[in-house]
Amino acid sequence: MPTFGKQKQVRFAYKNTFHSPRTPALTFASSIPSSAGLITPPSISHGHGLPGPSPYTIAYVPQFSVKPSHHVGPVRPHPLLETTAVKWDLMENPSVITLDNYLLSSRSLNEQATTPPLPALSIISIHLPWNISVHASNGSYVTLGDVFDSVYRSLRTNISTNEFNLFPHEKDQKRATRAYEQRYRRFRNTSAHDAEKRGGMKRIDFLMGHTRFHGLSNTGRRSDEWRLNVS
Repeated sequence: MPTFGKQKQVRFAYKNTFHSPRTPALTFASSIPSSAGLITPPSISHGHGLPGPSPYTIAYVPQFSVKPSHHVGPVRPHPLLETTAVKWDLMENPSVITLDNYLLSSRSLNEQATTPPLPALSIISIHLPWNISVHASNGSYVTLGDVFDSVYRSLRTNISTNEFNLFPHEKDQKRATRAYEQRYRRFRNTSAHDAEKRGGMKRIDFLMGHTRFHGLSNTGRRSDEWRLNVS
């Protein structure tokens, strides 16, 4: 499993040339202006228009306002962000997150993600060369819904050839490709299977199959920097 340091700064070109014979063949689409292209293994049929990032978002309207406090001491996560509090496969939309076999209520999702409340969070992972930015959708403090939605949308982002090459070893590239294949093969419905397959490789494939959410934990460096835990 590759480890990506937090301090590493990565810049991506919008026009890439890819010659390595040891990585999967890549298919590019120009439908997403923010990405160099969608990576797909050789089995993907060429010529298909590939979909853009996931359209699924969650909008939450807070029923109350909490002002950030002058809290002295460590920042604590919401109990639902503890290691085994909720069940969530990161491949799935946050709408399927359960607590004791019940879906989370909108009231729970509107609760502040941390104590004291914070206006923004930065989530890191040893498996990802990117940070996941979380901003307060209510303009005041980050909610549980903001965290779940931001993690999901970030991991559904397609990766470019340069990003695929960030893997330090060929074996890691192969493991990520297998994770991509397992991701679309989990669908029994043919249309859903084909749509996920055409979508190409995404950031979640950098987790190489470790997609079970195990909460967030503060890194100890900054109050707004948190680590994504998965298994």
